[in-house]
Amino acid sequence: MTIDDYLAVVEGVRDHPDFQVQFKHLIDLTQLTGIKREYIKVMMAQARIAELVASSTSDILSVVVAPTPVAMEAASMVIRSWDKLDTPVVRRIVSDMAEAEALLGCKQGTLPELLKQLS
Repeated sequence: MTIDDYLAVVEGVRDHPDFQVQFKHLIDLTQLTGIKREYIKVMMAQARIAELVASSTSDILSVVVAPTPVAMEAASMVIRSWDKLDTPVVRRIVSDMAEAEALLGCKQGTLPELLKQLS
């Protein structure tokens, strides 16, 4: 997935008829194999996300699954970009889907099955 793909996903989420700003977020980086440092595009994506969440009246949980060193580096870089910004998003990085399921309040084994259906 490129940053352009990510921007398309952000736009698609916003435009989806079922979208609600308070929904919890899952960002799955299990397939990430490399990072292309396109800082301007990353900042554009972050700005779009900030626009989406600005209207939230409560906290929004965002969980990033980062099981590899490359995924952890990417997740940490994005999370750091939000440091000291006042947003309603509570961000967590975890190393596997089981941890994500626990944080998101999902039944064990639910997320991998759901992600298969979306592929």
